[in-house]
Amino acid sequence: MIFQRIVDNKIHPIKETDVLGFEKSEGLRIPDEYLDKQKFMVIKAANGIGDWGIVSAMPRLLKQKYPNCKVYVPSKKLLISLFEQEHNNVHIVFDNNPYVDDFVDKIDGEIFHDHYRIYDKENPNIPLIKQMLTFWQFNEEEMKDSQPELYWSDKEKELGDAIIKEYVDKKEFGCLLISDRFGTQYGEHDEKSYKNDFTKVKNFLETNKLPYFYWSYKDLDEIGFKVDKALDMKHMNLRIQLYIKSKAKVNISNQCGANHLVARYSDCYEVQRQFPIAHNFVEGETYL
Repeated sequence: MIFQRIVDNKIHPIKETDVLGFEKSEGLRIPDEYLDKQKFMVIKAANGIGDWGIVSAMPRLLKQKYPNCKVYVPSKKLLISLFEQEHNNVHIVFDNNPYVDDFVDKIDGEIFHDHYRIYDKENPNIPLIKQMLTFWQFNEEEMKDSQPELYWSDKEKELGDAIIKEYVDKKEFGCLLISDRFGTQYGEHDEKSYKNDFTKVKNFLETNKLPYFYWSYKDLDEIGFKVDKALDMKHMNLRIQLYIKSKAKVNISNQCGANHLVARYSDCYEVQRQFPIAHNFVEGETYL
């Protein structure tokens, strides 16, 4: 891994490291001079939907600790400039968020992104957001409510509720997500991982017999999952998918970031192949 700085709209590689951040015994924290400016940027060096989702409570928590501050997130234009990647994940996570003041195209000075974190060698499963907030001089009480969060517009809620009513009416339902990571290690098919993923998801579905809204990279029958199918969500707007997932009794997936985003609202289960989960750990999510 490469520890990086982001200064004046440019990334500066600093050093190779086995662990990003600073060990808590070092006592390093964000400079007071930066906090005095009261203009903060929430930014990640990795840009998957789960990467953004696990830090989605930061704008609210920053506003609670520093009530007069402004909180910004990067625009698509800035992310392309920095990382040469074009995607919409930052908007999927932060659209309609009342604690975000703006999406910005450029930054002045240094930005303290997710490489600036405080880790504990004795406890690897501290969520990334808490590692980052510790660097931002938060105490445990100030960051206890740090699960991922989303904010939907009234129109999005109305559409999501209408879809739920049409396909399951008032019945309890679940959501199933099978991403293309299913049965793989490092992007390649792995038989041990496949058996692990298949067995744990199959057992869960047999125990939790519900109608399921689902998204799968491959036909469920072809994989071997027999479920009461409510609706295939593959071609549905992702924020509407997430709203429906937030209303489900249970969410089950293989390792996939989208499940993290609704752990605050639903009982979420994720088949995990590697332990410890380390900074990707999300409080409220159950790992099978």
